[in-house]
Amino acid sequence: MDRDTTKPLAATTGLWRRLALPVLIAALAAAAAAVYLAVDDYGRRVTERTADARLSLTSDTLRDTINHFVGIPELAGASRQVTDLLGHPDDAQLRDRANQFLERTAAEVGLAALFVVDRSGTALAASNWRESTSFVGHGYAFRSYFTDALIKGHGRLFGVGVTTGVPGYFLTSRIGSADAASGVVVAKVDFAPLEASWSAGGERVLVSDADGVVFLATEASLRYRPIGRLTAAGAAAIAAEQRYATHPIGPPITPAQIGAGAVASRPVDGTRWHITVVVPWLGRGWQPATAAALTLLAGIVLALAVVIRAQRRARVVAERESKAALERRVAERTADLALALQRLETEIAERRRVDADLHRARDELVQAAKLAAMGRAFSGLAHEVNQPLAALRTYLSSTRLLIGRGDHAEAIRNIAVMDGAVERVTTLTSELKRLARRSDDSRAEIDLAAVARRVAELLRFRFADAGARLVVEIASEVRIHGDSARLEQVVLNLLLNAIDAVTAQDERTITLTVDVEDGQAHLVVGDRGPGVADQDRARLFEPFFTTKEVGVGLGLGLAISYAIVRDHGGTIRYERSSSGETRFHVHLPLLARRTGEIAA
Repeated sequence: MDRDTTKPLAATTGLWRRLALPVLIAALAAAAAAVYLAVDDYGRRVTERTADARLSLTSDTLRDTINHFVGIPELAGASRQVTDLLGHPDDAQLRDRANQFLERTAAEVGLAALFVVDRSGTALAASNWRESTSFVGHGYAFRSYFTDALIKGHGRLFGVGVTTGVPGYFLTSRIGSADAASGVVVAKVDFAPLEASWSAGGERVLVSDADGVVFLATEASLRYRPIGRLTAAGAAAIAAEQRYATHPIGPPITPAQIGAGAVASRPVDGTRWHITVVVPWLGRGWQPATAAALTLLAGIVLALAVVIRAQRRARVVAERESKAALERRVAERTADLALALQRLETEIAERRRVDADLHRARDELVQAAKLAAMGRAFSGLAHEVNQPLAALRTYLSSTRLLIGRGDHAEAIRNIAVMDGAVERVTTLTSELKRLARRSDDSRAEIDLAAVARRVAELLRFRFADAGARLVVEIASEVRIHGDSARLEQVVLNLLLNAIDAVTAQDERTITLTVDVEDGQAHLVVGDRGPGVADQDRARLFEPFFTTKEVGVGLGLGLAISYAIVRDHGGTIRYERSSSGETRFHVHLPLLARRTGEIAA
């Protein structure tokens, strides 16, 4: 009698199927966990190596910066200007010579300041002697860099200037022996550019003094705060020498404020400082989890592939037909997508060409408007040029007669006068060539006040021809980031519009103001003209819209000015004051000042 073996085989197969899924899940989970730990550990090791490398680089950069200036005080102390002043401190002429020498030396070597103090600690001469925050006359005997120099011959200290309020690194050198010292030379180094280069690297850098107080940091909120607990002796020493002037020592820096990442720290060679670099974690956080998820997904895909292959074996014929049909549909769809992609690429290329044509047309329109404005502005230029030319002709005739009579001294004086006239014409033509040049749309740090002055000076004779008076109120310096040639066109357009507006008026005063208002660069052009009607104000900055008579203007000046100002991130608006004055206000972003920049 035969036994039925089908039931035991089916039972065994069912058991394997029930066990396969849990075993597969456990294996995939283990693989994902292993990948997570491996990627996380790799990211930690890479970040720590990066932190060590960045620490070495930043430390070497700081040391090299210091070493670059370390010999300057001793060299300056050996100069005749300094030794003569210390020998005769009350001699005003020697003081002036020393001031000029220190000013010239500081500018040439890139120092923030260079000054000389006598044995009592009083500054006799300084590179900033022209400034309101000059060191001259102030006492610095309380500073450790002064006392160290008298005792040891040299001194060093990072501190905030009690006179200027600007931080810097002070290097000192004694003049003379310890028993017969006549004074001390002090050099001040600005570390602000160094901090800026560190910030550009992306990591966080902290430099602390011997008492653990951070004085250089890429994060301003961490400056003048201790790493850890500040001892009472350290606090007393900082207060006694006014190391950080009026800056109070803040609360200790917490690990959370330093930031997450690999921390590398070591002393700075040749100093009592400590430098710390924090590099954000690389390859950690979401990346290990992503790698684990991809591993899990790959395992699932592999398992599904095995299942699908087994199923295909049971349905070979049906799948072959289905596959053939699917391949046909994929081929058709691929062909459609390829055709659509080709059309899209053609359309993109055409749009790029149109955009390039529009950009060139816009530049040509801007340049044409500029040249048209210059044509109106400098129509009377011949008179400005003819004056020095007529003077040259007169002096040439006079010089021939003087040379013929043998009066060479008077002839040489005539030549000097003619040289001045030539210089005047050369300067005028150079400014006109620079104003007429086509803008290359390059941006740089510029002074808006200087731009306004140049345009106003070039239009001086145009104001005279129109019988107008220009009242200028321009700040000494207003720094912005922009295209000088384009902004000159804005000032030119506004001033020409003002001249046109007052030509038929009894009161022909025009005002030009450049200052800082609400944290922005502010330029105002005002006149006593008739202004703009209320119904026309909404269209004031539209292209080809003008309120002038036919033939006087194209209506492009304000539209182009509006586009230039907006391209610089600024605004331009029209205002009619209660006193009857028409004003155009231009606001532009100020150039951001770097942390630690010397304001004096």
